[in-house]
Amino acid sequence: MAGSTNDTAEEIRGVLGRKAAALLQRSAPKLLELLEANFVYVTASGRRLRRDDYIEHGTGPRGLRFQSQEIDRFEVADFGDTAIATMILHDRFEFEGRAVSETYRSFCVFRRHGSAWLWAGGQTCVAGSAQSPS
Repeated sequence: MAGSTNDTAEEIRGVLGRKAAALLQRSAPKLLELLEANFVYVTASGRRLRRDDYIEHGTGPRGLRFQSQEIDRFEVADFGDTAIATMILHDRFEFEGRAVSETYRSFCVFRRHGSAWLWAGGQTCVAGSAQSPS
């Protein structure tokens, strides 16, 4: 049975914290245990990644090298066994020898498996500075 939305938000925030730690540690096994088998993610550059590709992109020798990932404006909608989280991510990482510091808007879908939440997928885009009504 699902708990309150506040409980769900804290549980989801915990999954995201473990995901950030796995990226910082470049730990494929730790990241793998957080993702559903059918995980799908669309990056800010528009690349569609399945679970193994996402893990390689985040932890592999040619992937991103995260220095930090901070979450802001975090909100969760709880639908029982499914939850959707929206947030602003402040990321610092290296990619192909280039330092990147960027702010993203992210949308993540989670599914409950027993007492644990797994990340099922999502999409990230550059947040931008303009406030648009759309």
